[in-house]
Amino acid sequence: MNNMTERLPVLPLTDNVIFPEVETDITISFPHLSIPFEFALTHGGTMLALATRSSNLNNIADGEFFSMGTLIRFQTFITEKDGLNYLCTVRGIKRFDVRNIQRGKGMFFAEGEALPAPRDETDVFALQQIPKIIQLIKKFPKLAKEKTDLKYLERARRLADNPNAFADTLAFSLKLPVTDKQALLEIRSAYFRLQRLSELLEKESFVYRIENDLDQKVRASIDENQKRYFLTEKMKAIREELGEDGASEIGEMEEKIKNAGMSPEAEEKAKEELKRLKMMASASAEASVSRTYIQWLLDIPWKKSSRDRLDLTRARAIMDRDHYALADCKDRVIEFLAVRKLTRKSKNPILCFVGPPGVGKTSLAKAIAEATGRKFVRMSLGGVRDEAEIRGHRRTYIGAIPGRIIHLMKKAGTVNPLMLLDEIDKLSSDFRGDPSSALLEALDPEQNAHFVDHYLDIDYDLSKVFFVVTANIIDTIPAALRDRLEIIRIPGYTFNEKLEIAKRHLIPKKVKETGMKRFKPAFKTDAVETIIEKYTREAGVRNLERNIEKLFRKFAVEAAAGKLNSPVPVTTSTIYEKLGIPRFRNQIAEESPMVGVATGLAWTPVGGDVLFIEVITMPGNEKVEITGQLGDVMKESVRAALSFIKANHEQLGIPVERFKDIDLHIHIPEGAIPKDGPSAGVTVATSIFSALSDRPVSNKIAMTGEITLRGRVLAVGGIKEKLLAAHRAGIFEIIMPEENERDLKEIPEEIKNIMDFHFVRKMDEVLNIIFGVGEKKPVTLPSGKGKPARTQKQKGN
Repeated sequence: MNNMTERLPVLPLTDNVIFPEVETDITISFPHLSIPFEFALTHGGTMLALATRSSNLNNIADGEFFSMGTLIRFQTFITEKDGLNYLCTVRGIKRFDVRNIQRGKGMFFAEGEALPAPRDETDVFALQQIPKIIQLIKKFPKLAKEKTDLKYLERARRLADNPNAFADTLAFSLKLPVTDKQALLEIRSAYFRLQRLSELLEKESFVYRIENDLDQKVRASIDENQKRYFLTEKMKAIREELGEDGASEIGEMEEKIKNAGMSPEAEEKAKEELKRLKMMASASAEASVSRTYIQWLLDIPWKKSSRDRLDLTRARAIMDRDHYALADCKDRVIEFLAVRKLTRKSKNPILCFVGPPGVGKTSLAKAIAEATGRKFVRMSLGGVRDEAEIRGHRRTYIGAIPGRIIHLMKKAGTVNPLMLLDEIDKLSSDFRGDPSSALLEALDPEQNAHFVDHYLDIDYDLSKVFFVVTANIIDTIPAALRDRLEIIRIPGYTFNEKLEIAKRHLIPKKVKETGMKRFKPAFKTDAVETIIEKYTREAGVRNLERNIEKLFRKFAVEAAAGKLNSPVPVTTSTIYEKLGIPRFRNQIAEESPMVGVATGLAWTPVGGDVLFIEVITMPGNEKVEITGQLGDVMKESVRAALSFIKANHEQLGIPVERFKDIDLHIHIPEGAIPKDGPSAGVTVATSIFSALSDRPVSNKIAMTGEITLRGRVLAVGGIKEKLLAAHRAGIFEIIMPEENERDLKEIPEEIKNIMDFHFVRKMDEVLNIIFGVGEKKPVTLPSGKGKPARTQKQKGN
């Protein structure tokens, strides 16, 4: 082929130059390149890869081709799925000197001469340059990574013993403009080509060297202001180069900060953080942290508030619509609205609803929010043991976020929502801090105008928030926190209240939820009463709701099978059929009086309960066994009751010999449940007297009261819950401390009207009521106070 003119089809290249000895992949696109490609395949498999100055394959003029190209041979090719393009592997063979370009048959033809690689006296010097070039590339790895194609750079290293192949492969690997690569292609001598490559690499390495030196000098010499200016200008230049529009984001944030209505402290903090953000790379981790912080300041409300609805009639109607009874809670909300109506500057109350599960504490808070026209947000505190859950994490921690109070304020979108803190008595603490202490600031009307979240690290005003807190018991709430709460007790519902709640709320709600509305279920009153009496025993109505829902699910199965006719009568027999065997029975009324067994009344976190205390005697040597998983206070109460009986055995008619050669075993059933408190003292003393005197205790009398060693009966708490428990158990005669008589004001009339109450001050009065003993020689109280017990009969039973 030497010294012979050849005519070859042209493969135009717009963005690269192919060199001899280089094997690479190219895509032949239809139709601009596929025509010469297919022509070459049928005429020897070679063609000319020729770079062009044009970037548009559709419109290439003859004069836009360079005068030197590379003769290439196709190694492999495959047709892509669309059938329009070919993926080929080609190998450069020789340089080709182009003398003329012609058009024909929809493609270009080049006439010229193939040029063999020259071998002259410069090859020795060319070999000497190769190690220097390799060393230069190794010295600046950043240069190799950014300015070369590493795959072809590695191929070039393997060709270090062949100057021509090394120079061409290295030239192909460099990320250079097409004109620069074409200039290298046109240098036939390997020595001069390597010399040019060395110059190009030296130039690039010089830039990296200068940049490193400049950075070191700048860091060592400029002060803080100059450094800030330098970085700012550098970031501007980088953003302009990358086409990033950071200025618009910054400007938008500046405008939002100006219009957010922040406090002066918050606005200053936001502007300071925004100033810092301007100097950061937008994609950096630090910029993301600053941007998130500013966004939080913008997202939480600063001045937007909802308007209080001060219509007292409307507010009461809403609360009555959703909740039956709960008069104390409703009255307190009406009082708040009345005061707010008279003076707009009144402080928001911090109410704490305390009561057993299922009495409607959470749903009542929602009704209050609707009645007052405020947004409602809720946070469950059950199981929270990390202070940061309340006050957030400091921004020094990776992934720091604000606490849950700030999250709720963002969710509410107003500065005056009703915020429910549910189950505050379930808070706990560990090595991460005490969440209850973190709540002290938020729940103190004198301090919460300056609440500080660790993440925001600025004062935030919570004084306009209407806080409502719920708990089952208040004993586990720390004293300092409890002191900040206005306690409103919700002890539980009476039988009639449950009946009304079922009729007004639960049944209509479940009819709608289960799709039974079109079947018109008609409940008989005694059917609802059966569910309450036989299938539930609770202070609230949660299990009552579950049983009603279960009943409707049974109906739904029949309705789905086409076996249910409308209307559906719901009678007592229907209840037994659908709900199965009753879970509870009135065991008190059905059992007969027993020796050594007395009925007490107890308070529990889920309402009141009936407690049976059993005492038996057995041969022994005056030992006392106490079982039933009792707490320390209750054990002391048992010992005090026993000591009273022993000390007053003569007045009580118990021979002293009765205590000899016997052991006493005092047991309170349901041993798996922990029990504690002093209010069982009267009941224990009664059981011990019954066992020692062999006299049965009436199973229709229940009692409560703490006993002292001298026989005084002291007041106890939880009277309402205890009386409701007695009512549920079918007991209508109660013995209780005289000091608790004032607590009957809280008892519903429907309960008081069917119960007999005995108010006592001394233990011998209790024994006299039950056994008719202790009248002749009563235990004398200090100051001569020993008047007999008073009986208050509301209604015979």
